[in-house]
Amino acid sequence: MLPIPASGTLTEIAGIEAARAVEGIDDITITIPAGRRVETLPEGDRYLGFVFAGGPDPQSVETALRKAGNELAITIDGEEVRPPTPLT
Repeated sequence: MLPIPASGTLTEIAGIEAARAVEGIDDITITIPAGRRVETLPEGDRYLGFVFAGGPDPQSVETALRKAGNELAITIDGEEVRPPTPLT
């Protein structure tokens, strides 16, 4: 799950293709389009999207998710923000 790192208007999510290229990543689905208002949890009730990964063991899947998450640049209200915790 891609958490919403800050409340505001989603400007852009960059780096999706680079994140998809990470070994072990099967797909990335973004569920909120740019220009929409987003709210952090617990006020909000959505995620930015989802990252799907597979691998031979849990450690390789976790590593792929973290690497993919590091490729993503989330911009809200025109400023890049990072999720509060790494993807797991």
